Amino acid sequence: MSYQKFVRDVGLIGMVQILTNLSNFLLIPIITKSLGTYDYGLWAQINISVSLISPLALMGLSMGLVRFLSSETEKEVIKEAVYSILFFVTVSGLLASLSLYMLAEPLATFGFKDPHAAYFIKAGSLLIFVNVIEPVSLYYFRVFRQIQKFSYFTLFEAFGKLLFILVLLKMGYGLLGTIIATLLVQGIITLIAVLIIIKQIGFVIPRFTYLREYLHFSLPLTPNTLVRWVTESSDRYMVTYFLGLNSVGVYSAACSFGSLIQLFVNPLQLILFPELSKLFDENKIDELTIYMSYSLRYFLIISIPAVFGLSAFAKPLLGIFTTENFVSGWFVIPVIASSGLLAGIAQIFINTLLIVKKTKVPTYINFAVAVLNVLLNILLIPSTGIIGAAISTLFSYFFMAILCTYISLKYFKHDFYFHDITKCILSSTAMYFFVSRFDILSIYKLFVAAGIGVLVYLSVMFLLGGFNDQELSLVKKHLFRIRNSLIKIIET
Repeated sequence: MSYQKFVRDVGLIGMVQILTNLSNFLLIPIITKSLGTYDYGLWAQINISVSLISPLALMGLSMGLVRFLSSETEKEVIKEAVYSILFFVTVSGLLASLSLYMLAEPLATFGFKDPHAAYFIKAGSLLIFVNVIEPVSLYYFRVFRQIQKFSYFTLFEAFGKLLFILVLLKMGYGLLGTIIATLLVQGIITLIAVLIIIKQIGFVIPRFTYLREYLHFSLPLTPNTLVRWVTESSDRYMVTYFLGLNSVGVYSAACSFGSLIQLFVNPLQLILFPELSKLFDENKIDELTIYMSYSLRYFLIISIPAVFGLSAFAKPLLGIFTTENFVSGWFVIPVIASSGLLAGIAQIFINTLLIVKKTKVPTYINFAVAVLNVLLNILLIPSTGIIGAAISTLFSYFFMAILCTYISLKYFKHDFYFHDITKCILSSTAMYFFVSRFDILSIYKLFVAAGIGVLVYLSVMFLLGGFNDQELSLVKKHLFRIRNSLIKIIET
């Protein structure tokens, strides 16, 4: 893959992520205003429980698929690998769903502090099954660079959930309708994806020839995923334990906005890891380090102003997209957004450890970070409330980013472009103070302010010389587009 195609694919995935997050923007007010803080907190807890158990059933095999098939061209090997993994995770996913179903009542009593939640936990147990099958089927398209198909599936899932949840909530199904809509959409996507895979490579009953090799690579990633869950999601359980489901509803809504920073690392990661694996297998180390360095630079140039922007718009975002009951959590958004930036840095450098097959090292890192996160949560949540949970996450990811960067430098040298990043921070600061003066009371004013903020950031970066010639040409092109769009909006 040429670097130009790499950038185009990242750009395509980036646009898809923007549209996906737009649907999430629309989904947040629909769910929060329909369910309220208590049921929204319950929905958040079900999702967190599913995200804990799903990696156990998946056993890291989706990443194994990416790592071993990125440079594979033999069709018979591909078929054997794909169907071995699909069959294996189908069985493990069903067993995991059954386990959550059977544990629903004790989990509702002791974990959710509400025995009546068992009914919804049982309904949501099937989410584990689709959450295990879907990534394996979709990663096939990611591995073989069928980025358009991968993008279509991603968009269908986002807007399909939006449509089905809206319809079922309007029909009065409440939280149960939200669960059913999610199951239905993910199930349809998985079915279509598997049918396309069968059409492309044919079907075969697997002999599980390579499964042992894949598990040897992927199994060390399973505890890694679990301890990552502790860092990313266990704070919801602790907020529920110390403060109740209403508080976790407020905290989860704020985290939904703060976590939008992942919008900028996800498209990069989807393309970056398969490409780095291929370059490493072909011994193109110099090219690999260029990809890593530029990926980090582009991520920071985009995500740093995003953190400043989310911080400036924190209170308006919750005020517009949720209800008054959720606005009290606005101060969580800047902290979680900063945590997302640090998590993105860590994720980029974790690629180094995965491509050299040092899969146990990320587990050790994540374990240390998880322990730190739990201790900080126990210390801070009872005394400072939900902001304590957010601060714990921030410190944990700061520690993780430092560790991942340090270990990655042992294998490859990277250019960190410190001068460009300093200019980025100065430009983001200027943007923050400019847009903070706006009185934002509607979606219309929010988007206008955001557009002006982008213009301010790009203009200051241009004046400071923060872009190279190729980037400068691209920025000028989009600056004029944004300016003309804003003029049209203002005139109308």
